[in-house]
Amino acid sequence: MDGLREQLVKRPRTPADAVKKVVLVTGAVILAVIIFVFVGNITKSYIIWEITLLALIAMVWGSWVLAGRLNVEYEYIICGGELSVDKIFNKKSRKTLCSLELRSAEGFYRGEKIPDGATVIDVCGEGERYTVEYSDGERGKTALVFTPDERSLELIKPYLPRLS
Repeated sequence: MDGLREQLVKRPRTPADAVKKVVLVTGAVILAVIIFVFVGNITKSYIIWEITLLALIAMVWGSWVLAGRLNVEYEYIICGGELSVDKIFNKKSRKTLCSLELRSAEGFYRGEKIPDGATVIDVCGEGERYTVEYSDGERGKTALVFTPDERSLELIKPYLPRLS
């Protein structure tokens, strides 16, 4: 049974994320104003003013970009017995977090079951949590905690008949 399924899961926003965004952007703006006033008091050169202004604009823009990276989604890709998980930042860039052959999984559990000494990859959204335990060349013993929907579970379970 070969199937392809892509599932997009939004990471729940936390109050800490909102605070981080406000602190990043507000801090950059306040720092920019302080530097602008300081440079204005020590020099009258237009070139230094222009360079300072460009640097401050870049700093505020950079803080805005960093604040946007707090908008995180996860994409589960199930294809031919392989599960791959990508982390998507601000709907613009992505990073592959893990990829595993489902047949080589050592455990598949409903809920969070974290073995001792395992590296945990938590890519959960809203919904019921499942854990896949497997061995990874880089991380060693690894536990992937995720929230697949029913259609994704239908594609995953045939590759884990002994564990379902």
